[in-house]
Amino acid sequence: EINESRNQCKERTSMTRWILRQISFVYLLLSITSCTEKQGEFLKFSVLPRYVIVIVSQDANHAGIAYYNLDGDFLGYVTDFKDIGGTPRGLASVGRNKIVTSVDVADGLYEVDLTGDRSLFYGSALFNGNIYDVEANEDRLYAIETNGIEVFTFDGTRQASSYIATTVGGCTMNTPRGLGFQLDTGYLMVTNQGGTDNILRYNVSGNTATCVSSVAFGNNPWGVVSHPNGYIYVGTQGDDQIYRADPDGSNPTVVFATDTTIINDPTALAVMPNGDILVASSTLDTIERLKPNGTRVGSKPFIQDSFSLNVSDILILETSEE
Repeated sequence: EINESRNQCKERTSMTRWILRQISFVYLLLSITSCTEKQGEFLKFSVLPRYVIVIVSQDANHAGIAYYNLDGDFLGYVTDFKDIGGTPRGLASVGRNKIVTSVDVADGLYEVDLTGDRSLFYGSALFNGNIYDVEANEDRLYAIETNGIEVFTFDGTRQASSYIATTVGGCTMNTPRGLGFQLDTGYLMVTNQGGTDNILRYNVSGNTATCVSSVAFGNNPWGVVSHPNGYIYVGTQGDDQIYRADPDGSNPTVVFATDTTIINDPTALAVMPNGDILVASSTLDTIERLKPNGTRVGSKPFIQDSFSLNVSDILILETSEE
């Protein structure tokens, strides 16, 4: 019986060692994969969190899309537009895991998913100006083209009759850069960097947009986002500040005062599920996280890596996985 017990013990020990060797081998394979593939490639096959932060950025060496979890940890690199000579500008969600990005120079809209698949969403000589931000509401995409806004359905059909011209009623676009939709009204917000730097709002519920308001804001506004607290937040490049304002852009209050060591040339703004605000600091190649009152979260950039170079847009994307 004693010998039998010893033999069983030896067998269990041998089996345990075999299992540990297998685990070590799998770990080695994963390590090799992560070293030989592009950074983040393996992570694309992991289960995604419910929400991810998607950024689009560009500089002389990089022009692409990457994504992160809500803690700012890198999850994966999606695609690059250097191969077509494009400069990606904006991001819009057209379904869980599906993104449309507006691309300047190459002049088009591209549909991308988090696996890296990329296809031309819309490309035509009719869409060839200075392409900037793109935003989506429930069933339409709106993309800045020079001093106008092109409108598309989610299947990539251009809606010529819904085109928003330079001047509509009391709203005039002058070097528009940022777009956003107001949460309560669905109005389309546009930031002007030219003239008196107005915040424009359009009612786009019908086939033809109408002007709702035009408020002079000043200081070269770029990014704009609607917050669940009822205010809008605006990033201005003229003074490198973040403002909270009434829904039409009036009564602005500085919530983050000028400190160019933290925020310099803010572009995109996005609201996280908990209400915190992400701000792209394009000159510093970082993304900062602020509380709604403007207090910085943490003592260092929320995101800063080789993919956050000159970030032009941020999207909080709800994925198909939880």
